[in-house]
Amino acid sequence: MTRYDRYSMPPAEETAELTALAAELVERKFKQFGYPFDQGVAMTAYNKWLVDTGLADITLINVGDPWKKDWDMLSSDVIERKVLDFWAKHYGFEDNYWGVITNGGTDGNMHGIYFGRKLLERETGIMPILYVSEEAHYSVKKLADVQNIEECVVRASPAGRMDTEDLEAKLDPSRPALIVIAVGGTFKSAIDDQEAVSAVVERVGPCAVYRHVDMALMGGYLPFLDDPLARSVVDVRKMRFDSLAVSGHKFIALNEPCGMFICKREVLEKTRSAPIPYLADKVIPTISCSRSGFAALKMYWRIAVTTEEGFRRQAKHVLKMTEYLRRRLEDTALFTLVNPFANTVCFTRPADRIVHEYALACNQTAEFGCLAHVVVMQYFTEELIDRFIDDMISSTV
Repeated sequence: MTRYDRYSMPPAEETAELTALAAELVERKFKQFGYPFDQGVAMTAYNKWLVDTGLADITLINVGDPWKKDWDMLSSDVIERKVLDFWAKHYGFEDNYWGVITNGGTDGNMHGIYFGRKLLERETGIMPILYVSEEAHYSVKKLADVQNIEECVVRASPAGRMDTEDLEAKLDPSRPALIVIAVGGTFKSAIDDQEAVSAVVERVGPCAVYRHVDMALMGGYLPFLDDPLARSVVDVRKMRFDSLAVSGHKFIALNEPCGMFICKREVLEKTRSAPIPYLADKVIPTISCSRSGFAALKMYWRIAVTTEEGFRRQAKHVLKMTEYLRRRLEDTALFTLVNPFANTVCFTRPADRIVHEYALACNQTAEFGCLAHVVVMQYFTEELIDRFIDDMISSTV
């Protein structure tokens, strides 16, 4: 039987190739301005702990429901439940929730659409229509295609928020409505007005409604802001959504994709499928059967190291740096757009050299022309922003 030496290295040529790539990536890590990742993730102690405990040399997979019982396989279910409890309370859930750590934000949206479709079909016997803003994440439109659901794209305002007048004009009262709400659109980070959406639903009166909220980035920090209006955006008690998806590799600052799907407990109960015999007759409610058991450990580590107070400080810092970047850009006479509570600054697209050097995301808009955006994360400082502005100015001279 072939066995692996835990200390073995690839041959010299392959090791050199990997080491060269590592050096290049580390050199560029603080120039990834266009995408919402905290490049100061600081996971060295966690990785050392994995080695010291022996966990670095085992396979750890979580399967299905984190609350399952009588399970003999290795898992981190007990830690996954602790992570979900921590975040669920910050979204206003008490004990009436169910959730799972997902493989990323798209996986969370996949579950929201899947659960919503199943629930609405079972309640009405009619396939729902999925309503989503044109500014929402592209995964929603792709997932509607994957799940073969009729999709209705709703117009957005110039700033990126769902146009609820257009929603009202398009909402079909004879069909169930599966409404995907963006708490932070992909490019402009606008927050759809959930209260206005609810008012439209009440006026039109579709036969059944399911609301899924995609809060991939902003769901990480909105619960920790001082402004009660910001916190209410992600509070299920106030906004009455049915499920949410949030990313773990964005504001929560893990170093690889993962996320969470959280829904009302009644959603799970109404969509339960048949048990799986070879898994000891367990019901597997998740789409992804096998998930990373290490993601739960890593997120629990992040919570324990950061603490609630640390998340609050980080959230405040991110928005402070967002405002600083906006002011510095406006000082150079550039157009800027920053939506309420957003850590994304849109501005007139700079020279190609700047776009590529800082990995800026760009988009052509009908209202504002060609824009770039910077997503301000925890590692941003005034000095880093000043260097970026100086580089932009020098590129135009």
